[in-house]
Amino acid sequence: MLSVLYIIITAFIVLVLARTILYTGRNRFIQPIEKDDIPIDDAVRRLSKAIQFETVSTQSPDDINGEAFREMHQFLEKEFPLIHSHLKREVVNHYSLLYTWRGSNSVLKPVMLTSHLDVVPVEPGTETDWEHPPFGGNVSDSYIWGRGAMDVQCGVLAILESVEWLLTNGYQPECTIYLGFGHDEEIDGEYGASSIGQILKERGVELEFLLDEGLPIVEELMDMLKGPVALVAIAEKGYLSVELSVETEGGHSSVPQGLTSIALLSEAIHKLENNPMPTRIDGLVKEMLQSLGSRMSIVYRIVMANIWLFQRVIKDHLSKLPETSAVMRTTGAATIFESGMKENVLPTQARAVINFRLHPSDSIAGVIDHVRKTINDPRIRINKMHGHIEPSLLSDVNSESYKKLRRSIREVFPEVTVSPALMIGATDARHYAGLTPNIFRFLPLRATRSDLDRVHGTNERLSIGNYEEMIQFYIQLLRNTSVIKKGPGTVLAATLQVATDAI
Repeated sequence: MLSVLYIIITAFIVLVLARTILYTGRNRFIQPIEKDDIPIDDAVRRLSKAIQFETVSTQSPDDINGEAFREMHQFLEKEFPLIHSHLKREVVNHYSLLYTWRGSNSVLKPVMLTSHLDVVPVEPGTETDWEHPPFGGNVSDSYIWGRGAMDVQCGVLAILESVEWLLTNGYQPECTIYLGFGHDEEIDGEYGASSIGQILKERGVELEFLLDEGLPIVEELMDMLKGPVALVAIAEKGYLSVELSVETEGGHSSVPQGLTSIALLSEAIHKLENNPMPTRIDGLVKEMLQSLGSRMSIVYRIVMANIWLFQRVIKDHLSKLPETSAVMRTTGAATIFESGMKENVLPTQARAVINFRLHPSDSIAGVIDHVRKTINDPRIRINKMHGHIEPSLLSDVNSESYKKLRRSIREVFPEVTVSPALMIGATDARHYAGLTPNIFRFLPLRATRSDLDRVHGTNERLSIGNYEEMIQFYIQLLRNTSVIKKGPGTVLAATLQVATDAI
């Protein structure tokens, strides 16, 4: 009996170690490229100027500063002359831009790079907290400062810099390349990216892949992880706000009649907060952990190579941090609570809003069912609010598009680990979902965890060295996916330029 037990234990240990050895070999060496001669001083000047245009999206699309967007368009036309003489340009819904760089091989599916022209407002009262004016575009201490330096004028300008450089150096695409820059991403992209996507759909465009702005290169993602991680979001969470409401008898506060509307609704919220939706280590999270684990110490590599065995331990560990817990589940948070009008009057009504961010394994119907069963109180009315979005589909990490993207990242950033990830927030990418199954959300921006607070916050800044890397990345990605060299010098054959409202 002991000999059988010994054989089983030995076989189990051998299996675990064998999986670890095979798993460790996944992180293959990639030869870094020689850097191109990028005119970085001119590029920094252009990004600095772009930040000075206050292309702010407020909560209402009617309050848009149209003049700032038009000035931005004129600036881009002046500063990128080859793009505007060789690519077709379309102005969509007054303020968004769609560029088409026609390829030489019409059989190949096009690729698309996207970002957005708008930025979030500066919170009133925080202006003096900025080291440099938020729309000054100051260049100081090897950084470019201002709103949009990180989110995401840097993405728009880096893409344009890369295409202008390729044109200058005699490159011509084999497949068609689309560049899409929406003007209202910060308020859901309803008139910008959504309209661009609809235009391409009506034209019958089928993309090979689309790369939108998204997750960055994080320098200090986890304590147990060695080196920076390039997080490529292959899916993004869905969005749902649920309104909870209740109505009870009112009256004078000196004679309360049982539970008040506030108490009933508070109890419902308490139930939801104490009964969150389940965590999952499914395909996406599992792939992410296995990608990261290849750069961890031997103990963690054993765990990540054998998730089937250590799943409970991993869940418990990741659930301790809000950021990693959110990757594993649908999250819900009470964001609005309204009730009462006077301190001595019992309110008859109470209303609350719970905002959910849906994991790709969940659905809107499933979340509402969870809310109903968890509250389990017919007195609480549950209403699905406008603006809900189902989670996106998962893009395939085994596709050639993802492999080329991963290779391009590591050729420019050879020290990083590339990992698929989940986009917790929303991007313009969802408006292009019907054009390709291969949608990736990645911005080659280096950031520590503390730097991430600057996004939508105070003192946005981008290092000049990182900006040069960003431009180099987009050059290399286009080389790897869509362009061939046509000869020395600038491309001569011009294409049509269009500046009109497509919708």
